[in-house]
Amino acid sequence: MFTMLNRSHFEGLTLAGFLELCVYALRYDLSALLAVNSLYILLLLLPLPVWKMPGWERMTRRVFVLTNTVALLFEVSDWAYFPYNFKRATADVLNIISRKGDFWLLLPRFLKDYWYVPLCAALLVWLLVAVNRYICRMTPLTGAGRIVPYGRVAPWQTLTLVLVAGLSLVGIRGGLQYVPINLRNVLEVTEGRYAPVVLNTPFSIINTFQSRTLEPLHFYSREQLRAYIDPVKKFSGRPFRKQNVVVIILESFSKEFTRLGGGKSYTPFLDSLMGQSLVCTQAYANALRSAEGIPAIISGLPSLMEEAITTSIYSTNRITALPDVLKGKGYTSAFYHGGTNGTMSFDIFCAAAGYDHYYGRREYAHEADYDGNWGIRDEPFLQYTALGLSRMQPPFFATVFTLSSHPPYDVPPQYLHTLPAGNLPVHRSIAYADMSLRKFFATAAQQPWYRNTLFVITADHCSPLSGDAYYQHNMGRYAIPILYFSPSDTTLRGAFAAPTQQIDILPSVLDYLGYDRSFYALGNSIFREPAKRHVINEVSESYQWLMDGYLLQAEGTTAKALYAFPADSACTHNLLPAAQQMAEEKLLPWFRAFVQEYRAAMTGNRLTAD
Repeated sequence: MFTMLNRSHFEGLTLAGFLELCVYALRYDLSALLAVNSLYILLLLLPLPVWKMPGWERMTRRVFVLTNTVALLFEVSDWAYFPYNFKRATADVLNIISRKGDFWLLLPRFLKDYWYVPLCAALLVWLLVAVNRYICRMTPLTGAGRIVPYGRVAPWQTLTLVLVAGLSLVGIRGGLQYVPINLRNVLEVTEGRYAPVVLNTPFSIINTFQSRTLEPLHFYSREQLRAYIDPVKKFSGRPFRKQNVVVIILESFSKEFTRLGGGKSYTPFLDSLMGQSLVCTQAYANALRSAEGIPAIISGLPSLMEEAITTSIYSTNRITALPDVLKGKGYTSAFYHGGTNGTMSFDIFCAAAGYDHYYGRREYAHEADYDGNWGIRDEPFLQYTALGLSRMQPPFFATVFTLSSHPPYDVPPQYLHTLPAGNLPVHRSIAYADMSLRKFFATAAQQPWYRNTLFVITADHCSPLSGDAYYQHNMGRYAIPILYFSPSDTTLRGAFAAPTQQIDILPSVLDYLGYDRSFYALGNSIFREPAKRHVINEVSESYQWLMDGYLLQAEGTTAKALYAFPADSACTHNLLPAAQQMAEEKLLPWFRAFVQEYRAAMTGNRLTAD
C-alpha cells in the first residue's frame, strides 16, 4: 500500500523490480516484528508458573495488541508523511510528537485531509485484535487451571525461552553477520531512491533511535583534506560596512513556482524584485525539511544525517551562525516566525545560533489572525515584522520565516477568488505568500532602516507538490530561488549562473559586508571564486554532488551514477561505468573530503573557527 500510494516517487520501478524488493524487505520486516514483539515474547515464555496467575493471558494479549498497534500507526502514517521528506520516518519524529507544538494542533486537519490513513489504521487494528482474539481462543495457554509441579516444567520453559530469545535476537539483527543490519544495508540491494520500498517505518525509527551517531571517515589525513576543503575562512579587501541584514525564508517556495522555473509563475512580486537583485539561477536547497533548511541557511550546515541538528545528539555543539558572528560587530538580532513557539525546535536553534530575540505566535498575541493550523497568517505577521524591525537598534540581523504556503495551503477567505488557483493546492498559497511579501516590502520601504539593508530571499526547501517531473526527482526537488537585494546598491544586480546552495549564504553575506575575522563555513561566497563550486544534499546516505558540470549520485561514499548536468537534467543517461575513472579522479575526492570534514567537525564539536 505504501508503494502504491507513493508510486509517483518511485519512477522506473517495474512490477518485477517491486516483487524483488519485497523479498529483500522480508529481512527488515522480520527484524521490526521481532523487535516490536520482544516484550510479548518474553512475557509469554517466562519460566514462571503462569498457569496459576489469573488474567495472565489477558495481560499478554493487551501487551501484544498495544505494541503492534503503535507500530502499525507509525507505519500507516508514513503513507502520507513520505512525500514531505522522501524517506521513512526516523527517530526524530518522536521529538516532534513529544513537544507541545504544531503536531497536536494540526492532527485534526491532517486526519481530515488524509482520511484514508486513519481509516486504514482503524481497519488494520481491528483486524489485529480480531485475529489475536481468535488465535487465543483456539489455542489456550497449556496447563491453565491445572496444578502442575513447578519443578517439572521450569527446565523446559527455560530452554524454550533461551531458544526462542536466541532466534529472535538473530532475526532482530537481520542474520548472523558481525554487525546488525541498519538503514545503510538497504543500499547493498537497491538504489537509494527505492530504499523506502524495502524499509518499513518501525524498523527505521528503532534503528535510528538506537544509533544516531555519525561514523567517521578516513579517506585523507588532515593535511590532505585541506587540499580539497578548508572550512576556516577569512576575507579581506573590503572595508566593513554596517548594513542591516534581513534573511527572508519563504516556506516551500520551489523554483518551479517563480519565473525562474520556466513555466507559469505564481510570484509576480518576487519576479519583479529579481529585476533589481543579484539572482542565483542555479540555486539549490541542502535539505527537504524546514528544521534542516534553517540551519543550512543561517549556520551553513547542510543536513547530512538522519535528523536535524536541533534534535540530534549534536544539538549542544557550538556552531557558527550569522547572528552570533555579527554580534561581535555590534549587531542585535531577531528571529520572526508566526508559528507556535517551540515548533520544529526553532527556539532551540535560535538559542544556539545566538539570536537576541525570538518573535512567534505568542509574542504576536492576536489570535484573530491564527490560521487554525500552523500559526499567524503571512500577511499580518509580515506587517508585524516590518514594524518590529523598526524598533531594533541598527545595525541588526533578522530572519523572517513565512508559513502560509505549507500544507494544508489555506488562504484567507477574501482571497479565494482573487488569487490564482493554479492546478495544484499549493499554487494559491504561494500567490498569497508572494502578495504578503509585496506588502511587507511596501511597508519596509517607508522605514528609516530600509535603504541600508541587505535582503537575502530564499526558501527553506521545495514544495512536495509539483506539476513538472523534473522538480520531483534528483536535483529538481532541491531547486529553489536565492537572491540578494539591496535598495541602495545598484551593483548588486544581474544573474549568478554558477551552482550555489543554502550553505553558501553565510559566507556570501559576511563577504559582502566585508567581515575580516576568521569563521567556519562549509559553503563558499558567491562573491569570490573558490577552487571548486559544488552543491551537496543527502537523504538516508544517498548523496548528490554537483560539480564541474556533472551530477554524482552516491550510496554512502561509493559512486552509483554520474550524469552530465544540467545538460542531462532529467538524469536519463548514466555515464558510469564508462566514466568511472573520471569520477574517481575529479569528483569523488572532493565529495569524500567534504563528507569527511562534515562528520569530523560534527562529532568533534569543531564547527567554529576557534
